[in-house]
Formats: sequence, C-alpha cells, structure tokens
Amino acid sequence: MPAISITLAATLLLLAAGVWVGVGLGLSGIIGLTQVLGWERAVDIVGKVVWEQNTSFILVAIPMFIFMGEILFQSGIMSTIYLRAATVVSGIPGGLLQANIAACTIFAACSGSSVASAATIGSVGFPEIAKRNYSKPIALGSIAAGGTLGILIPPSIIFIVYGSMAEVSIGRLFLAGLIPGLALAFLYALYIAVRCLLDPSLAPREVRAGPGERFKALIGLWQMGILIVVVLGGIYGGIASPTEVAALGAFLSILIAVVAGTFTFGVLWRAALATVRQTSLILFVIFTAKILSVTLIYFQIPAAVVSWIGAAEMTPLHIFLAIVGVYLLLGMFVDGIAMMVITIPFIVPILTNAHMDLVWMGVIICILIEVGLLTPPVGLNLYVLQGVTGESIQDVIIGSTPFIAFQLLMIAMLYVWPSIALLLPKLVMG
Repeated sequence: MPAISITLAATLLLLAAGVWVGVGLGLSGIIGLTQVLGWERAVDIVGKVVWEQNTSFILVAIPMFIFMGEILFQSGIMSTIYLRAATVVSGIPGGLLQANIAACTIFAACSGSSVASAATIGSVGFPEIAKRNYSKPIALGSIAAGGTLGILIPPSIIFIVYGSMAEVSIGRLFLAGLIPGLALAFLYALYIAVRCLLDPSLAPREVRAGPGERFKALIGLWQMGILIVVVLGGIYGGIASPTEVAALGAFLSILIAVVAGTFTFGVLWRAALATVRQTSLILFVIFTAKILSVTLIYFQIPAAVVSWIGAAEMTPLHIFLAIVGVYLLLGMFVDGIAMMVITIPFIVPILTNAHMDLVWMGVIICILIEVGLLTPPVGLNLYVLQGVTGESIQDVIIGSTPFIAFQLLMIAMLYVWPSIALLLPKLVMG
C-alpha cells in the first residue's frame, strides 16, 4: 500500500506542478516499478514497453494518417476544399459557420487527428470569417467543436490506439464511429442554424449560390472523395489492413497535390516535419502512459477494481455512468490518449465481466475524449485554435461550451440506442 500511495502521489504532484503529461506519467510509473521490482528490473521492463509500443505494426498507421492530412494542408488543397464547402452550404443559416462544420467533417475523413483538424480549419477558415461581421465566439466554437470530429469520423488515431490496446477490430471501430460522427456534425450544424435564425447578428446572410455553382463545387471535392473511398473501401473491402491503407492514403495525398500543381519540396518538408513532431508526441505519451499502466497492473489495481465492482453488485448503468464520470473528470487535466492508455487496463476487464460491447464503448470513450478537448484547463483544441487565430482564449471557451452539450447528448443516445454505433459494423462485417 505505501508503494502505490507514493506512485499515485508522484503522479498527481508532477501533473499539478505543470510537468508535461508524458514526462509526469513516465516518471511516476518508473518510481512505482522501482519500489516493487528494484532499479535494474524496472529499467528492463521500461525498455521492453518502449520497444513493444513503438514497433507495433498497427500504430504505424498513425504517422501515415497524420502525413496524409498534413500534405493536404501544406499544399493548400484544404483552402480550396474550404471554399468549395462554403459554396455547397451557402444559403443555410450560419453561412461560413456551416462551412466550418462541413470542412471539418470532410477533413476528419482524411485525418485521424482532432488537433490537426482544428488547426487546419482554423488557419484556413477563420481569416475568411474575420473579414466579415461574424460573432467571434460562435465562429471559434464551431471550429473547435468541428475539429473534434477528426477523432470520431474514420480514420481515427484514437480508434487505432484503443483497438490495439483493447484487442478490438479497428475496422469495426472505424465503422462504428461513422454514423455517430455524422450525426454529431448534423447536431452542430442544426444548433448553428437555430442560433443564427434566433439571433441574425451572429452571422451575416451569405449570398446563396445557384444550383449549378453548388453542384460544380460539390464535384470539386473529388480529391476528398477519392481518399475516403480508398481508405474506407480498402479496409472494408478486405483489400488491405488499416496500416496499409494509411500508407496508400499518404501516397494518394501526394499524388493529389501533384495533379493540383501545388506540390513542392517545401510542402513535402513541412508536412514531414509536422508529422514527425505530432507522431513523436503521440507515441511518447502512449509509451509513458503504458509504463504507468504496467505499474498499476503490478500493484494488481485492475483486478482489485473488478473485484470491488463485483462485490458492490454494480449494474451496467452504474458502470457506464462511473466510466463517463471518470473520463469527464480526467479530460479536464489529462491528454486524451494518455488517459485512455492508463484506464483501458481497468475498463476492459470490467466491461467484459459486465458483458458490455467493447466496440460500442470505444465510440463512447472517443466522444468523451472529444469533450476533454473542449474543456479547460487542458482542452487542447481550445489552445491550438487560440494559437492559430490569435484570438482571446475566453472567446474560444465561451463559443465551444454549448457544443459540449451535444456531445453529451450523443453519449446518452448511444446508451439508449447502441445500434447507432453497432448497426453499420454488423451490416458490413457481420
């Protein structure tokens, strides 16, 4: 007991002191392992964890999907996509706010990163919005919330990590996230439309494009259509694994930029550099959090939690609410991937024991991580968007807060109607 107390205290103190999440989790995990196994044995286990995590074939998909999105952004393809999406949704109340949601949804289907989606659409869309008389809070909120779709609509880095840890089919997770992701995008768009109808001062009325112009703009989204068909069709057609499809998607993004005449060595360099930075950040958090989770397993914490729940005779609803509560709390302070890597060793045995579907719970956890991306003090999308636009963080937070209600609504809908997530995987994969 003293050893686990020291480990947990070290974790809390390091995070409270502002130490970077990856460093804090790794150090506290090493401290715990050292107390249990001694220094030499602890170092040996840490080395094995680092090697196993960073040489996982499944996780190779992460840098490939990031690179695919970065090529589209750095080459300027996403700027074109944003303007075409704005034309397609023109005339809908909200104007460019609706374009933010549409563009985020499209980009989400080509990038597995929420932060990348928010940064990309923030860089491309907000300058257009700033030229017109839009309300800044709701404009910033639409981008921050729309960006969260990047981890729910496939391909999703969160699903790749969750699937590799929970030993769940990534293909099923991708399919399970598609309908909830599109439904959430629809709820965001509906909220914006209603708000702008009730208060026209939030967004100027944009000129409605003609049917021919809108159809031409829709056809102009062919690049995204190709990538979506290749990524999803490759996986569900049984042609390739998610990792192989990610590599193919990265190659196609380069080909699309070449065809568009926007591919240069500078584009390749910036995309590669951004990919290395983001991948290094993600993998470092994954293996440091894994070190802490291994430490907790040595302390037999997951088994103790499962036993406690069994003794308490908790119903599936109680378990569900407890998991939601834990993730909502952790999401305010811990990076989404980090808290998932830490908690999955606890959650999977509990869910299995309660006969709850792991694919379904993967979608719910993904949405809970989306909530964490919008909740201060560690809501990454909030600070990324503030950094990209240079606007007040207060405006970003105020504008993003209403969208959290729709994320929680989607979680409630998934609990009541699990088929929202599970119907598509069942139809496609049996």
